[in-house]
Amino acid sequence: MRSFLVSMLIRQKTNPLQVIIPLVLVSLSLVSCLHLTAAQITSDTGLVELVPIDVDPKDPERRKFGSLILLSAFQLKSKDQRFGGLSGLAIGTDGKLYAVSDRGYWLSAQMLVDPNGALSNLSDWRIAPILTATKTPVTEALRDAEALALTRDGSFLVAFEGVHRIWRYSPPPNTFESTPVSVQIPSAVARAPSNGGLEGITMLPDGRLLALTEEFENPDRSFKGWLINNDQSAELSYVPAEGFRVTDCAALDNGDVLVLERRYVPIGNLSARLTLVKGDSLQSGAKLVGKELLKLEQPLATENFEGLAAQQAKQGTMIFIVSDDNYSSFQQTLLLQFLLPNSDD
Repeated sequence: MRSFLVSMLIRQKTNPLQVIIPLVLVSLSLVSCLHLTAAQITSDTGLVELVPIDVDPKDPERRKFGSLILLSAFQLKSKDQRFGGLSGLAIGTDGKLYAVSDRGYWLSAQMLVDPNGALSNLSDWRIAPILTATKTPVTEALRDAEALALTRDGSFLVAFEGVHRIWRYSPPPNTFESTPVSVQIPSAVARAPSNGGLEGITMLPDGRLLALTEEFENPDRSFKGWLINNDQSAELSYVPAEGFRVTDCAALDNGDVLVLERRYVPIGNLSARLTLVKGDSLQSGAKLVGKELLKLEQPLATENFEGLAAQQAKQGTMIFIVSDDNYSSFQQTLLLQFLLPNSDD
């Protein structure tokens, strides 16, 4: 998000102190609930260090969370002022983990995993500004990158808020140096709230693009989304849990879609849900409701989770979620990895 706090002030229409003070208290409580282990793993370049955390501080050995199995959990820390605000996540055709930030930066790192597929380190970090068509870094209203999706040809799609749009960038290894090609989106997206537009995009196996909004609400309290196929689009909607909003989505190889939701309660805390939407329900006019696979709320490690990536593996689907720290010293960048085991269902 461009500014999570600002969006809360606008949405609540309240005295800023009524939001700021609880937010600080909540953020401090989030820090206290993250149990850092003694080991620290530093990336090869030194740009980012990975600090293992306990997702369940009351049961550090716990691995089963909802329908998922926890494989790894880290806090990502960096002294580079460009690092942070991670709002979109994807795994490139080169096997690297890619992210975009809401201040207009690309990030990538090589994933190192153990024999079970659990992430053990991220190395060879790169960070660079996202470029415009004129080869200049995105700035001001153009920089708020909120979603990242891999396409079938290996290129990346980046969805932006502020000035709502989707831009396509070249596949690796030329991604960071490439300039964008605009992707046609429904004209209705222009009416979305400035800080509540395209928050989740993913390409389905059949080549259609699913795009879900965060705060573009319908009269029935569902939220607008579209299936985009070249220059054609069909509207549908998504129904999150009460108080939750979509922050990302990721398609699976079988056509099903994972949807990441996030909830903020000013006098409570941050929570996150991961749901599964069946692929056969992705049709024009559909009202999508996902089946809950995972819920993270205190005392579990919770944060402002906004990025989601999925990758098929032999034992099931590897799922990564990352949090947007809003470049705040009171928040953290957390990267959690789960396994959704194969099922005969």
